Amino acid sequence: MAKTQAGGELHPKAAFQRRNVLASDLVAFIALIGFVALVVLIDHYLKPSLDGQWLMLAGLALALVPAILWMFMFYRLDSAQPEPVTDVARVFVIGLALASALGLPLTDQFFRVRDWLYRDTLTTLLGAIFVIGGVQAIVVFITVRFFIYGEPEFDERCDGVVYGTAAGLGYATAMNLQFILANHGAAIGPGEIFIAEVALAHAALGGLLGYFLGRAKMQHEPVWWMSLGFALTALIGGLFTVLLGQVEEGVISIGANAALPSFSGLLLSGALAAGMSLLVAALIRRDVRLTLAGRMPPRAADADAGDGRATGAVFGLFAVTLVAGLLVWNAAVNGTTSFHADGVRGAYPSYYTSDTVPGALLHVTDSLGSGAEFTIAVSPLENGQKLQDIAAMLAADRGSRYAVYKVLDSAAATVDGSPALRQRYAWADGGGLGRSMPQLKQGVDYISIKSGRAVVISLAAAPDRMQEVMPLFTRFVNSLNF
Repeated sequence: MAKTQAGGELHPKAAFQRRNVLASDLVAFIALIGFVALVVLIDHYLKPSLDGQWLMLAGLALALVPAILWMFMFYRLDSAQPEPVTDVARVFVIGLALASALGLPLTDQFFRVRDWLYRDTLTTLLGAIFVIGGVQAIVVFITVRFFIYGEPEFDERCDGVVYGTAAGLGYATAMNLQFILANHGAAIGPGEIFIAEVALAHAALGGLLGYFLGRAKMQHEPVWWMSLGFALTALIGGLFTVLLGQVEEGVISIGANAALPSFSGLLLSGALAAGMSLLVAALIRRDVRLTLAGRMPPRAADADAGDGRATGAVFGLFAVTLVAGLLVWNAAVNGTTSFHADGVRGAYPSYYTSDTVPGALLHVTDSLGSGAEFTIAVSPLENGQKLQDIAAMLAADRGSRYAVYKVLDSAAATVDGSPALRQRYAWADGGGLGRSMPQLKQGVDYISIKSGRAVVISLAAAPDRMQEVMPLFTRFVNSLNF
């Protein structure tokens, strides 16, 4: 058994570095980018016509390509004691399964990040780190720590990188399969770019976390060492999500695509993968050098003391990130902005944008989500008008402005402790010869009379978003004070 200069016993392979594994990792990432470029060129110039079932099958096949290509290149290039292919494949499948059963349900169904993540810069940054980055990192950690870390085959520093990369690719594949199934396929070229972006990023981040686990297996590390790896992986993953949202252009279309898609996101993912591979390689070389010089604490080959506490610390840190994520979610979804104008006080959702126009006391819009609009209009009463008179004037005005306008129902209500009239309505605007298709919208009015003024509080939204925005509008109405 090897010894340090200080005489301490080392794990038999603590000072061993399998150089091919890191080079193989990097070459596999480069090969994936080359494959994507080939698919995009074929899609652009040959324009294969796929739809329905064939488009779905093509998308599902392409979703598996990154993992298959990485494994093929890895085993072709890393001939010096490669990891058993069955173990690497097992870690990949477990990562995919845990992502499907735990990771994606947490981010997409529990936190529903798509509904609020990009509402403002701070929300995007914190949500990406604490929710997306934290959940993705814990899935990779669980996969490696509980399903391969204690096995005899995990006996080199680089093994952590290999298995972490496989777990990351499993998570990426789960995301890509979900993307294809949810959209019933995708345009071949742009779809494969998206698939490769996800795969490169998650493989790189998995390799980074795997480095921390590999070093923990080979060396005696403090209890916070694994937590540091988890935190860095979540942080970098979150920052990458933010940057990708900035550079990515457009959306992935269904079916054929007439123009070459943007490669910005792919280049960013490739840069992350290359950067992480070079960084991990440099760190492992440094660790081996310090180990041989006797400057790194040794760990006996059979020592498991501290692993349990270190693992518990990681789960404790993950619990903290979940709580932080819940706070970010609550601030994004339930946060409000107060206003006071012309004697009217209230609060509207903080992520709504104020764009009050002449004639309105308040006009705010959810420009990043539902497109819903909240409006308050105030006008002096004329000739002893009553609530029904104001409603009739509204109908006449809207009927003259819209192609179709219809009041669906009306009922008595209360606003700020006073009687009011609540009415639901629908209208169609636009359309006609040489114009755009008519747009159908629905709305709700609360009509009240206060201090000799008519107050009309309105909601307007697309019909399929009404159920989503009605609770917000009700809370907005209840916040008003005249």
